[in-house]
Amino acid sequence: MKTLNLIVIALICSAATFAQTTPATGMQDLRKDIRQTRDDKTAAIKDAKAGDKVDAKADLKAVKADKAAVKADVKALKAEGVTKPIAKANAQIKVADEKKLNTDLKAAAADKKAAAADIKAGDKARAKAELKDLKAEKKDIKKDVREARKDGVKHPVRKAI
Repeated sequence: MKTLNLIVIALICSAATFAQTTPATGMQDLRKDIRQTRDDKTAAIKDAKAGDKVDAKADLKAVKADKAAVKADVKALKAEGVTKPIAKANAQIKVADEKKLNTDLKAAAADKKAAAADIKAGDKARAKAELKDLKAEKKDIKKDVREARKDGVKHPVRKAI
């Protein structure tokens, strides 16, 4: 009888656990929508400066749709009990950008050390490969810096170190 009661209690607890909704998926949607809005805005500005009015208007329509998606996500998150979802999503975006940049900086430093070690050992072919990897990492770092600045990180390289 005890085992039957324990099994019933375990089933009830597991059902209650699975029934709870987590705002994590809603926050992911919100972060994606916020980033998409920023990307569409920058594309619209770029097109407007270039004089391409048709593409700029299309991008502005996309911004409008993205803003509607953000509002819907905010409403759903507030219904789940999340306070200040936009501020939290912006903070999470900044943290993710800094983390991504920090990883790229560490990989670049590792490539630089490996290239120096290969040159010291006399393996020029391997050193060339490491320097090629370093060049690719620097491109990734520049791209990540641009994205981080667009997402509101003021000094992305300084924060990542």
